[in-house]
Amino acid sequence: MYFARRGADQPRSFPVEESETLLAAGLRHGLALPFGCQSGGCGSCRVRLVSGTIDYPFPPPALSAAEQAAGYILMCLAHARSPLTIALHQPPQLDSLRPRQLPVRALKKEWLAHDVLCLTLKLPKGDGFQYLPGQYVDLLLAEGRRRSFSIANKANGETLELHIRVTPNGRFANWAAHEMPERAILRLEGPLGAFYLREDSSRPIIMVAGGTGIAPIHAMLDALLEKSPSRPTELYWGVRSERDLYLDAKLRAWADAHPQFRYVPVLSEPDVDWRGARGLVHEAVLAAHPSLAGHDAYLSGPPVMVRAGKDAFIAAGLSADDLYYDSFDYAFETWPQLG
Repeated sequence: MYFARRGADQPRSFPVEESETLLAAGLRHGLALPFGCQSGGCGSCRVRLVSGTIDYPFPPPALSAAEQAAGYILMCLAHARSPLTIALHQPPQLDSLRPRQLPVRALKKEWLAHDVLCLTLKLPKGDGFQYLPGQYVDLLLAEGRRRSFSIANKANGETLELHIRVTPNGRFANWAAHEMPERAILRLEGPLGAFYLREDSSRPIIMVAGGTGIAPIHAMLDALLEKSPSRPTELYWGVRSERDLYLDAKLRAWADAHPQFRYVPVLSEPDVDWRGARGLVHEAVLAAHPSLAGHDAYLSGPPVMVRAGKDAFIAAGLSADDLYYDSFDYAFETWPQLG
């Protein structure tokens, strides 16, 4: 028997077959559980193991040693080897956010940078698609293929904005940028993932984005600055050069309008005349905050950045319970043929 605990007032228990993972069993029994890649790469199904024993078919890629030491496991890989109790970290409205499939229409394409395309999708009228800022969707392609994209705008009931990096080997990205017909109909599944703003916390926030990892952070900030403008929040956005800061003007305007919001762009290959922060983005955070105790941290972007940030921030005193992340690697590991 596997016992899932949503909270002190909401215990829930259900059986797990020996051959199935905790996530598969929970979904089979109708629980609304956060998940993403289902292959151990994204960390969306991370929960704390309170008691009991599990094992994995292989070490969980998304979890750092510090997270495992803090008791975290991945439901998509874990098999129960005794009665278990776990603590779920999920929003109370998750039941209304169960992933589902729906058609969307391509409404607009706009180049944000030399290699970043904003694709705006029109939701079906009156569909009521809901998500939390920070979550993502999978576009469902031919032959069972998928492509994952974070939603870059807060929920408005009408449109979704996706930031697509267009590289020479990116098949879907190049098709979307150069070949996709106007008003093309696509199918998506979502919302997915457990990367969203924890509104029940009042701790100061550190946000770290790498490249197009700014997309879900942008959605979070748009909602946060509207609902909780007095909560101290800092954003560190790491890119290669100044031309990659495609939301720079907007973020600077937000910082000017909100005294409690600080924005720090960080360049790893700075332009000759750059006078701002340079180097690795997580090191810029630690230079300003040698101790991260008492903060919430949100990291989004390339796997190298996310992994380095997780380890360094926990070593700097951040609680693993207050660490949230979205690593952009797992889609390529799960569906490598998409490039």
